[in-house]
Amino acid sequence: MDLEMILNILCGAIPLLYLIIYVAKQNKKKKNRNYLYGLVVAIIIALILIVIRLFVLTIIPTNKEDNNNPNGNTTSTTTTTVATTTVKTTTKASNPDTNKLDEPEGGTVLGKTSKGYEVKKVDGIYYVDGYLIANKTYNLPQSYNPGALKSKVSNAANKMFAAAKAEKGFNLYVASGFRSYDTQKTIYNRYVNNDGKAKADTYSARPGYSEHQTGLAFDVCDRNVGACITSGFDNTAQAKWLSENAYKYGFILRYVNNKTDQTGYIYESWHFRYVGTELAEELYNNGDWLTMEEYFGLTSSYDDKPIGE
Repeated sequence: MDLEMILNILCGAIPLLYLIIYVAKQNKKKKNRNYLYGLVVAIIIALILIVIRLFVLTIIPTNKEDNNNPNGNTTSTTTTTVATTTVKTTTKASNPDTNKLDEPEGGTVLGKTSKGYEVKKVDGIYYVDGYLIANKTYNLPQSYNPGALKSKVSNAANKMFAAAKAEKGFNLYVASGFRSYDTQKTIYNRYVNNDGKAKADTYSARPGYSEHQTGLAFDVCDRNVGACITSGFDNTAQAKWLSENAYKYGFILRYVNNKTDQTGYIYESWHFRYVGTELAEELYNNGDWLTMEEYFGLTSSYDDKPIGE
C-alpha cells in the first residue's frame, strides 16, 4: 500500500469516524439533538485532510515517475523488485527515458521510411517510430499549442544546466523555448523582410514547421557569453560542452554542422531537441552526431510531401 492510498483512506475514514461518534452521542440525548453541526464539522475535517494530503504528496515523491539520475546510469542506492531470478547489469538504466510517451493512441499509419520506421499521423501531428517529428516536410497544425516547454524537457534542461555549472562554471539558460504558430509567423516574416525568403528559409522555419512549436526544443545561451543564438556561439567552450554532453540528459544537437542537405537548416550550435536518453545516445554516435532525418530515413524539404500523403 503506497503513501497516496493511505492518505486517501485517512481522508475518508477520519471524518466518517468523527461523524459516527458524534451521531452516537446525539442519539443518547433525549432532546436538543443537533446532527447538522456534526455534519458541518465532518466536512471541515475532510477539507483540512485533503489540503494536508495535497501538501504531503507535493513534497514527498510517490515513485510514480522514473527518478533515474541525469546520466541514465543505474546506482547502488536504487532498489528494484524483479520477477526473475537473474538481473543483467548494464551502464544504461533498465528503463531508458524515451519520448515515445508523447504519442497518443490511435491515429493513421501512413507507411514506412526508407530506413523501415513507421510513420503515423495523430490529430494532425506526425510521429516516426513514436517520436514527434517537425521539419520542412512534416508540419504541425496551427492549433497545436503546448503553451510552454513540456515539463520533462524543462526538468532535463535544469539538470543539464546544473551539471554544466558544477563542472565548468557555465551559466546556461534557455534563451528561446516554446513558440506558438503566431509567434513563429512574426519571427519568420521579419527575417524574410530583412534577408529575403530564400535565405530566411536556411535558418528560420516557416510557421507550422518549427520545432519550437512542439515544446520539445529550445535555444541555449550563456549569461557570460555575448554571442547568443548566433554563429559567434559555435566555437565557445559552452557549445563544445553541450555537444559532448547533451545526449546524457536526453537532448540532441538538432541542426548538425555540414548536414544542411539533411535537415534543411544551417548549423545551429545552440539549438537542442529533447528525444530522451535512449535515442539521444544513438544520435550522438560517439561524438559524430547523426540527424533525425538520416537516422530515421526522412526528408526535410518544403517541396516534399509526408510519407503516405
